[in-house]
Amino acid sequence: MAELELTRPQVSSRQQRRRNLRDRFTPYLYILPAFALVGLFEIWPIFFGFWMSLWRWGLQAERFVGLENYARMVEETLRFSERGPVIGEMGRSLLATLYYVIGTVPLTLVLAFFFAQLLMRPIAQRGLFRTIFFMPYVTSVVAAALVFGWIFNSQIGIANLLLEALGLPRQSWLLDPEPIGIKLLELFGLSWPGGWPIDLAGPSLALVCIILFSVWQSLGFSIVIFMAGLANIPQELYDAAKIDGASGWRLTRYVTLPLLSPTTFFLLIVSIIYAFQSFTPVYVLSGGGGYGNGAGGPLDTTLVITVYIVRNFYERASAVGYAAAVSFVLFAILLILTLIQFRILGRRVHYN
Repeated sequence: MAELELTRPQVSSRQQRRRNLRDRFTPYLYILPAFALVGLFEIWPIFFGFWMSLWRWGLQAERFVGLENYARMVEETLRFSERGPVIGEMGRSLLATLYYVIGTVPLTLVLAFFFAQLLMRPIAQRGLFRTIFFMPYVTSVVAAALVFGWIFNSQIGIANLLLEALGLPRQSWLLDPEPIGIKLLELFGLSWPGGWPIDLAGPSLALVCIILFSVWQSLGFSIVIFMAGLANIPQELYDAAKIDGASGWRLTRYVTLPLLSPTTFFLLIVSIIYAFQSFTPVYVLSGGGGYGNGAGGPLDTTLVITVYIVRNFYERASAVGYAAAVSFVLFAILLILTLIQFRILGRRVHYN
């Protein structure tokens, strides 16, 4: 009996430890399937893509080349000749992507904030207007891009019919490779400096058309998110600010924008990532839909980096490894930009 009395506390303590371990690790068993899916489809492809970038790869791995694909990217970005700097195909794709991001993200956010404020007011048929603004976002991107391609068709498009009605000259739109910067200089009787690469003169008219489509297509999502943020701002704060004499722009500047900063910060990060990864509208309007001169548009002026990756992956022999290297660089660019935004802009976000 004495031995049994001595062992009972030990057994009870052992059972308690087992129960604690079970309670501690049971939640992890529930999240294990989700973690396995994330690891299989999100984390593993990153490492596998980097491994592919170290090989000369066709239908399968052919030869280990180390960092040769990355060195090729540097050569394809910018090289120097006797006539001066020459921007390669990779460099043009980075510039086109940069023009696309700068053209879509700020304009989309500004317009979305403006329309979100209008749609928050008690106007007639407010629900109908909200639906109309959100419809482009849920519409098939390919179908909508094909319609836009018809609108900007240089022969029978509505855009040229409107220009003719206003007495303005017809435009080539999606077939026009001339940069907007050069067109603006010509309006003032100026010309582009001869020693400078023409790629630095801004996006082509074809790329501007694609930017307009992207703004139209993604505007509804940003409007909905801004409206959700505006709905969470207490009306009492506006009433107190009005009592203090604030009105109009001051209400927006000192009440709305600071309290809407988490929403704006979220949309900025998501919009930049989405713009860098945008492929379907660019591909359809620049070649895949039959409205351009092949994927990449006229003179490759719409060759954003995602289209450049697809071109090397599918259209060029033994360039899968190089396409993987470009993809990994795109991943690194987005990661660095996101960390910079969290580091710099994240400090200005007011969560309370």
